[in-house]
Amino acid sequence: MRKFVFGAVLCLAVVFGFSGINVKAAEPVVVVIDPGHGGSNLGTDYLPIPEKNYTMMVALYMKEQLETYKDVKVYLTHTDDVDMSLAERAEFAQNVGADFLFSLHFNMSISHTLYGSEVWIPSLGELYSQGYSAGNEFIKQFSEMGLFNRGIKTRIGNSGTDYYGVIRQCAIRDIPAIIVEHCHVDNINDIANIQSPEKLKEFGVRDAEAVARYFGLISKDGNTDYSTYAPLAVPVPAARVCNDTTAPLYLNAKLINYDRTEKYITVELNSQDNESALQYYAYSIDSGATWSAYQPWIGNGNIMTATVNLGFGKKSSIMFKVTNKYDLEAVSPAIRLN
Repeated sequence: MRKFVFGAVLCLAVVFGFSGINVKAAEPVVVVIDPGHGGSNLGTDYLPIPEKNYTMMVALYMKEQLETYKDVKVYLTHTDDVDMSLAERAEFAQNVGADFLFSLHFNMSISHTLYGSEVWIPSLGELYSQGYSAGNEFIKQFSEMGLFNRGIKTRIGNSGTDYYGVIRQCAIRDIPAIIVEHCHVDNINDIANIQSPEKLKEFGVRDAEAVARYFGLISKDGNTDYSTYAPLAVPVPAARVCNDTTAPLYLNAKLINYDRTEKYITVELNSQDNESALQYYAYSIDSGATWSAYQPWIGNGNIMTATVNLGFGKKSSIMFKVTNKYDLEAVSPAIRLN
């Protein structure tokens, strides 16, 4: 991959992308698929079927689809339901000469309010650039499925290095690795995507297509040719790219219209976050004691218009909150309704 270097800083939180670069590896490309969890490590167990079952099914579908392409060797870190440390997964990838490790997962939030897909990537050097570029291919696939895009992210631990062990262990061995969180198993917006083998197979197939696009593969039957496809080119950062640890700077809500007969209110929401994108908004009609379900923040700008059905009963005020892509919140002052 061609390198782009920009000025040294202590910690970068903004990414600049460039398109038009092909990623080529020595043939055959060696891909390691890591079904997340296994054995006594169930993963998310919000549903009767634990996460480890979903990740294995998707991994097998992904492997099957990837093997329809030429010049690629595909391994799974494990095929049995066994305990396997994160270091062992990275060691396996190293031993087979992996060009990339993809760790497959499904998500859950403590509050059960979050939804959508996200990808976690290394925070430093070429591994960051490769991770962001590959992660972008996964996010594009999931967006085509109608899943909400929660972003491509880094996370730094207390030691100052990557928080997630499989990424950290692969980085020690100079292996690109990303964690793919397909969707949330605990939210109505996402749950339909895991309720049948057909839906899980679609995840596996789309995961494989993301990898095929990233590496510019050609199918064995010649019907699919990504050899001229150019994945997103991402500059190599001069320093570690840190996750955003600050909430949006503010959120203001301006009343545009209040239809007291139909109980609809329209507001202009104005917020700003200098480090990461705005993601969701919600509202409260009981001074923040409870909140509505999260709704997508529409567009990439700082201003959007929202219309809310207040329902029956007298309402004295309404307030809003906004989150950024790291789920940090800002709350607006209340709007008086009488």
